[in-house]
Order: sequence, then C-alpha cells, then structure tokens
Amino acid sequence: MDSLVSSGECAVRSAHVDDLDRLSVIDAACFPQGIAYPREYLRRLLCSPTSVTRVASIAAVIVGFAIIEVRARGLKVVGELVTIDVLAEVRHQGVGRLLHASVERAVRHRGGHKIRLQVSVENTAAIQFYEQLGYRTRGRIPRYYLNTIDAWWMEKCWKEPKNL
Repeated sequence: MDSLVSSGECAVRSAHVDDLDRLSVIDAACFPQGIAYPREYLRRLLCSPTSVTRVASIAAVIVGFAIIEVRARGLKVVGELVTIDVLAEVRHQGVGRLLHASVERAVRHRGGHKIRLQVSVENTAAIQFYEQLGYRTRGRIPRYYLNTIDAWWMEKCWKEPKNL
C-alpha cells in the first residue's frame, strides 16, 4: 500500500544539519540501543561529502530518512546503504520506497552500478523490503550486530555505464 506516496502527502528532500535532532530521534525509535547510530556518527554522515542523506516529510514533519555513502572501489562507484529509517506509524505506505529511490538516483547520478547493505538476519520485514527492491543476498556476516547477531550482506546491481 503506497497511500501516502500516491496521494502526494509525502515529500523527499536533501537533509540538513538542522535535521540532526529529528534524525537521531527517528533512528532511536527504529533500532534498539547499541544498533541505533550515535548522534555524532549521524552528524558526521550528514556532513560528509561522500554521503547522501534524504528525509521524507509529511505535513512538514520528518517521518523517515535514508543515508547512503557513495564510494569509489577501484574504477567503479558503489553505494553503501547505511540506513533507511521510517517511523512505525507510516510504514508500508511507500515512504521507504520513496527514500530508497532517491538515494539510488544519487548513486546512479555519480556513475554507480551497485548498492550494498547489511541487514540483520532477524529483520525479516527489512529483508523482504530489500528483496522487493531487487536486492540479492551475497553472504552472511557472523556477529555483525552487537557482536551477537548475524547480518546478510545484500546487493542490488544494474548495468554499468559504457565508457565511450
């Protein structure tokens, strides 16, 4: 159900440092302590020239955000999806898809051909979400979260641009 997105109630924009407090609150609501990112780490990502952060708002209130780092891997550009956080009360309404589409466009715009991510093997809703977006599991990372919970390493690839 993409009701908020299809009705035009949800808007996506680039994040600003002024959004930091709200992003920190949302991250803490979406993930348990120890997995949620520290506020200063979120600040560093917001200020990094290699990171792209987008926020989704409904009635001018931020309800979710996505952060991706875009890095050169040799001659190739790869996106590393750091997080997509959406408040529980607006999940399953297209907000996460809208945020993902926005950060994927940023990777493509910078010449990227792939996005990688890690997701807890216990987070079945997120795994299903990423699979629906075209991600495929590439491997398992032991004890990735809190030194106890394994993660799936997933990737979404598309055709690399041809060099002229």
